[in-house]
Parts: sequence; structure tokens; C-alpha cells
Amino acid sequence: MAFTVWEILEKKSGADNPVQSALEELIRYHDIDYERLWNTFNRTDMKILIGMSFSDKSPLSEDFSRQFDPGATSTVYSSIKKLMQKGYVVRTEKGYEIDDPFFRRWIRERRLR
Repeated sequence: MAFTVWEILEKKSGADNPVQSALEELIRYHDIDYERLWNTFNRTDMKILIGMSFSDKSPLSEDFSRQFDPGATSTVYSSIKKLMQKGYVVRTEKGYEIDDPFFRRWIRERRLR
């Protein structure tokens, strides 16, 4: 990200928001990679990742389940466990998070289109 910000500042010294521009450029650059990755997930994984992109609630919570309908708690737990093993989701002090913030942003942008 820092390199991309630097490149933007080199090209346009008066860039309004170089960090935002870099973020958008990186997501555009990796769009096909993220699309390919997205197509490897099953429906439950997709629902969980979409929910995690839009909400800070635990994917195992009732609120999350009502809002995003990922399925039975046992299924959600198995999916999260698999996503963690593959490195897409991490457990932090706050709960579960998508490890790649650019992928999280890509998911959000794709759902809002």
C-alpha cells in the first residue's frame, strides 16, 4: 500500500486523497485474483464472509444469523474453522476478522454494486 501511495504522489503531487486512491487501485489490480478466490467458496462461506465484511458481530451470534442467514450454528462454526485453517479468517481479541483488509473491502464493494 505504501508503495502505491508513493507512486500516486510521484505522479500527482497534489493528489487529494492518495491513501484512498491507492486503496482503490490495489483492489482494482487484484480484482481478478479476488474473483477467482471468491468462486472457490461454497454458499455458507460466502454468506459468512459477506456478513463479516459488513458487520463486526460474531458470525456465531444470533444477531449475525438473523441478519445474514448463514445457516445452523454448527455449520457456521465448521465453515469458520475451515476459513481459519486456510488463512482467510483470523481470530483476534475482538472476535473473528477477514485477514486481508483489501479482500474485505472488495467483498463490500461487490455487494454494493
